[in-house]
Amino acid sequence: MVIFFGGLIGTGKTSLAKMVARTLQTPYYEVDKVKKEVVHADPRLEYNLKYNVPFPDEARMVMFNRAVEDFVELSKTNEHLIVDETLHKRLPRQILFDGAKKYFGGYIIIWVKTDEEIIRERLTSDERTEHILGDPFGMYLSLKKEFEEFDHVDIVFENSQTLDVAAERLTGLIREKLQQHLV
Repeated sequence: MVIFFGGLIGTGKTSLAKMVARTLQTPYYEVDKVKKEVVHADPRLEYNLKYNVPFPDEARMVMFNRAVEDFVELSKTNEHLIVDETLHKRLPRQILFDGAKKYFGGYIIIWVKTDEEIIRERLTSDERTEHILGDPFGMYLSLKKEFEEFDHVDIVFENSQTLDVAAERLTGLIREKLQQHLV
């Protein structure tokens, strides 16, 4: 089963995904590493990062197809996998969902959200030194405009607590969902 943590940037999905992965002793797969590889291979995409232009669907589809290639190997040694990604566009995200179904037998979608003021604070703080975006909050606003609704989400999680409390609560919800899938 692949456990997808979706959410716009700044919602805390990556921090939650990593902490839950450690707690559940489940591998964490970083789609951002694939994005960086694709961006370095196609310098035209550097513009997108610098000027808060979301990647075109075609570029996302290349990125997600590469991620699914990794799913093949990861599924040989892991029952579950945790993946975080904005998942804001329907067509590209379906590539990840189809790969999860094919190689891991299914998936759970967790949509992480939080108040926009909290997002602004997170994305404009000096602590975000590793971020590849020129203006993370500007990109948040761009992605928000592009967001396409899901047909189904397993868990909608309001991330407004401390990371430890939120991760503990979310881990419990995920365990319940995994148990439901086993029945």
